Amino acid sequence: MTSSEQQTLPMTVPLARLLLTNGDPAGAATLLNQHLSSLDPDSAPCDQILLEAAALYSDITGDPEWTRYAVRTRLRFPPPRPVVPLQRRPESKTVGHRPGRTNGPTDVDGPHDDAGSAPELPMVLLNQAQILHWHGHCGEAIRTATHAADLWRRQRHSGGGPTLLLWLAAMLCACRRDLEAETLLLADGQLLPTVGSYERYEFAVYGIRTFTWVATGHDNACARGQPPPALAELSARTSPTAATQPWLERRSYWWQQLLALPGSS
Repeated sequence: MTSSEQQTLPMTVPLARLLLTNGDPAGAATLLNQHLSSLDPDSAPCDQILLEAAALYSDITGDPEWTRYAVRTRLRFPPPRPVVPLQRRPESKTVGHRPGRTNGPTDVDGPHDDAGSAPELPMVLLNQAQILHWHGHCGEAIRTATHAADLWRRQRHSGGGPTLLLWLAAMLCACRRDLEAETLLLADGQLLPTVGSYERYEFAVYGIRTFTWVATGHDNACARGQPPPALAELSARTSPTAATQPWLERRSYWWQQLLALPGSS
């Protein structure tokens, strides 16, 4: 697998599971196939994340080649160790009912729940942010993803920074906060591959797919999805990145930005 695949596949598998849970097996299979189609199941590396992707893909599609890969690779990993439940603090009567939040996802705890019970992991927080954003809890989702990126920096993780950055920018863009998304990418340009390199092209390809995936259909769940009529009438006189325009009209601009925004030297 390429370095880009190693960074993006860990985020693709949870998103594919989310699609499957929400009744879209075809979407989950398509998402996984974007990564698996470039690999030969007979010579693919023995990799835990790739195993998860292959097993999920074969469960959905019944693909015999990836099924064989999953079976063969699973035998090379030791059986999982039993999980010892962590001790949790006694729950108060207000758990799950924070002020200002109603009807939130029942399967997601906030990033600050049960503080001190276990170390927070940036990718776990990002997965929570994805679910919150999917259900239209945009502000909380962006705060959670921002916390994940800050935590990644503080804990000095060796990989995953560009993925966290990209997903946070995609959420901002889907919520029509384009200027904030662009500012974020500029501020963390040291995490982006060098402009003009093959790695930068791979980053841009994954980025535009992520932006499109997150933005498509999000207007129905997002409070910013329907701009005021007076503002919509002014869209013709605003810049090409104006958040009043539909995503497909902004997509080509963002493709150029993902390719050309200043990166590491």
